[in-house]
Amino acid sequence: MRRTRVVVATLLLAVMASLPLFAQKKEKLYYVPKFTGFIFFELAGQGAKKACDELGVDMVTLGTTQNDVEGYVQILQNLVPQKPQIMVTTSSDANAPVPVLKKMKAAGATIVTFDSPVGKGGQDLYVNMAPYRVQAIAELESALYNNPKGGKVIWLAPSPNITLFNKVKEEIDNLVKTVPKYKVFQFVDTLYMADDPDKAYSVTTSAMEAHPDLAGFISSSGMSNPASNKAIQDTGRTGKVYSTGMALPSTMETFLRDGVNKQFALWSPYWFGYMSAWLAINIHRGDLKVQDGKVVDVPNVGKRKMYMTPDEVMYTDLNMMLFFRKGHETWENAIAMPPELIQ
Repeated sequence: MRRTRVVVATLLLAVMASLPLFAQKKEKLYYVPKFTGFIFFELAGQGAKKACDELGVDMVTLGTTQNDVEGYVQILQNLVPQKPQIMVTTSSDANAPVPVLKKMKAAGATIVTFDSPVGKGGQDLYVNMAPYRVQAIAELESALYNNPKGGKVIWLAPSPNITLFNKVKEEIDNLVKTVPKYKVFQFVDTLYMADDPDKAYSVTTSAMEAHPDLAGFISSSGMSNPASNKAIQDTGRTGKVYSTGMALPSTMETFLRDGVNKQFALWSPYWFGYMSAWLAINIHRGDLKVQDGKVVDVPNVGKRKMYMTPDEVMYTDLNMMLFFRKGHETWENAIAMPPELIQ
């Protein structure tokens, strides 16, 4: 009789577990970019969704419609009571979101940042497109391709407090001082455009008027470069001034065609988002440990290596940059950055 009761109870539990009410809750990943609507973050979100689908995780996308740090932090704050399990995010301010992200981590969340890291303690892992030095080389090489003579240039950034831009600029400054071919560049100013195309257009237009002998603009911003190129074209400075660095091919097609720009660089935001989500999910499940020097083979991407730094964990590689130029305008036919350029 006792054996019969045990068997019946076991069967009953199995039936109950198969019902929606008793089914195990599905994991959920929150994708929170700096802001929504920008194609870079849209493509990264599509890549993150692919990873979630492959690994059986639900994905929720949240974000402000424009670059609003306070609004971004408020979105994170509103999530705290829900005790999010997994998050992939990027912030326009390295420090502002750290307190709320620490709360999430204390409650068990796994947080992976990409595009630009946050401050110490706010993330489990930072996924970098490529080492800052490699990004700097890609931008300087693109500047040389646009104008081998070099000259006076201006650095464009969204704001003073974005780690990615500050780190890349540090590497650029070091390369200009130490590598002979890059010494042709003289940075005369740093200007901020708040990830706003209208402001980027206005800022670059004013800068060209203030510096009649300006050779060009260099930026890691995919939002500033198309606007700056349009300002160059509209003011009749094509062939005299250039704007390069990082940009999305879909936003630069006309400028390559019309000769306003000769080359820029980037890596696929789709696979950037995929890799970030894949890593976040596997870290949360305990299938992947964050460890300095550890090499992980990411599906569809390849082997990547973790590097520990004093203020962050950086997950990166040596050569993931692509060059876009006339005849090589798409993801499919872009030119991989030659290994010999990496110094």
